[in-house]
Amino acid sequence: MNFLDMRTVIYCFSLSNLICLVVVAVVWKRKRDRYKGVGLWLMDYVLQFLGMSLIAFRGLFPDFLSLVASNTMVLGGTVILLIGLEAFTGIRGSQIHNFIMMILFVFIQVYFTFVSPDLTIRNILISAVLFAICAQCAWLLLKRNAPVMRPVTRSLGMVFVAYCLVSLARIVMEPMISTGADFFNSNVYETVLLITYQMLFIILTFFLILMVNSRLISEMKDDISARVQAERILELRLVLWEYSTLHPVNELMQKALDEIEILTGSKIGFYHFVEEETKSLTLQAWSTRTKNEFCKAEGEGMHYSLDQAGVWVDCVRERKPVIHNDYESLPHRKGMPEGHAKVVRELVVPTMRENRVVSVLGMGNKAVEYTRKDIELVAYIADLVWTIVAQKRAEERIRHLNGQLEHLAMTDELTGLPNRRSFFIQGGDELKRSQRYKLSLSVIMLDIDNFKNINDNFGHEAGDTALKCVADTINACIRDVDMGARLGGEEFGLLLPNTKLADALALSERLRRAIEMSNCVVQDKGLVVTASMGVAAFSSDIPDLDALLRHADMAMYQAKRQGRNQVVSFADLTG
Repeated sequence: MNFLDMRTVIYCFSLSNLICLVVVAVVWKRKRDRYKGVGLWLMDYVLQFLGMSLIAFRGLFPDFLSLVASNTMVLGGTVILLIGLEAFTGIRGSQIHNFIMMILFVFIQVYFTFVSPDLTIRNILISAVLFAICAQCAWLLLKRNAPVMRPVTRSLGMVFVAYCLVSLARIVMEPMISTGADFFNSNVYETVLLITYQMLFIILTFFLILMVNSRLISEMKDDISARVQAERILELRLVLWEYSTLHPVNELMQKALDEIEILTGSKIGFYHFVEEETKSLTLQAWSTRTKNEFCKAEGEGMHYSLDQAGVWVDCVRERKPVIHNDYESLPHRKGMPEGHAKVVRELVVPTMRENRVVSVLGMGNKAVEYTRKDIELVAYIADLVWTIVAQKRAEERIRHLNGQLEHLAMTDELTGLPNRRSFFIQGGDELKRSQRYKLSLSVIMLDIDNFKNINDNFGHEAGDTALKCVADTINACIRDVDMGARLGGEEFGLLLPNTKLADALALSERLRRAIEMSNCVVQDKGLVVTASMGVAAFSSDIPDLDALLRHADMAMYQAKRQGRNQVVSFADLTG
């Protein structure tokens, strides 16, 4: 005897379906623009309600509607729910087999309803189709969808597993227990089974809503995490730019590696420059932790071929980031040099400029697997680092070129001595220093004797050789603080800071003898070169460098008049 009225249970089932339908409709209204598939869930609940209502009001509608169409709505709605879940999880699948299954279900249901009525077979058929559909839903939510989505969908997947177990139990028990010919007069077993389905449907609705909320919370957490990450990246961008103004390029790269290690949770980091034309790499930097704790191998600043590099250089060949989360299992990996850090997993990102790989930044040995988010983070910072490095290198190149230009502008091309402009700039500074601190300062004006005769008799090549010989002799005789310059033609000037007149005269005499004894060779022939010099010392009545040089120049011409190859002091002229 059945103490539970089946028709009452069906009425309650229909009422609970209506309540669940209203709940899902509210979710659809609020989330339809945010999540795909929610509209299909609503369609399923409408069909479930209509199907159960047709069953509940059997007798008011034709048997085809209450026996065949009703069950088709319930099972077809479950197929639509599966399609909606695929849309929600972003996993597309073919439904041809389900459509074929539903068509076969309708024909078989019609046969065992009107041609050869058999309630037991109809119940087994309904349970078998429901099992097949729910098994697909469980597999989708527990296995097919992306790993990142499984924590959100796992609970709902377990509800579908429960559906499968109940349906399987009904398939097994149905032949063993007589159900009779009238569904509304079924035994207690059928009534309890229907109540179980009703409870599962309510639980399904609850976990469906919970799944939507869990995904929303997860996305909010991701948004917050992404925002925090963006703020940290922006802060790092400012830190690196500021750091680059005070530190050289190698320290900048090391600083960037240290910061990326913290952001990604990595333990090792490296940075290489790439020369694709020559297929070579240059190790520029290791992170501080890598150098201090893990890697003792030599190689910083060394050049080596791409072919000699390990599997991490796949990013250069493939021109895209690579992740090796199981480094040991790679069949084409190469051995590490002695002292190199052990690699468990790695992420390597190339930086592209003008369709060329210009650098490679790598991280390694994160505690968990590297992901697409790590690629995006490291790629952004690697691009930023290269931008700063390229700018720093360009600035250094400009400074170097400017230095060369300044050197050329201040240097006599033939002799390599400072030129007239350089002499007057430094001479003016030394004169001011002597005036301010009451320091001694002397100058020497030197002119090669009979230089025109050297050019006329031996050619301009000999004249150039004579100038070079005198320049070399000057450099050999003066101190580092002194300055010897070619002022023009065969005339030279010497600037002697902190040098009194007597010391300047002694130097001039040594220099004169050294020039006379110098070995100037032109076309395998020795060339005798002499020079006349005038010496003058700074005093308080001398207003500027020009006046001081005029004194030395007057003394030099006196040396010429007295027979050349000698030294004359301006003090002797005023004497």
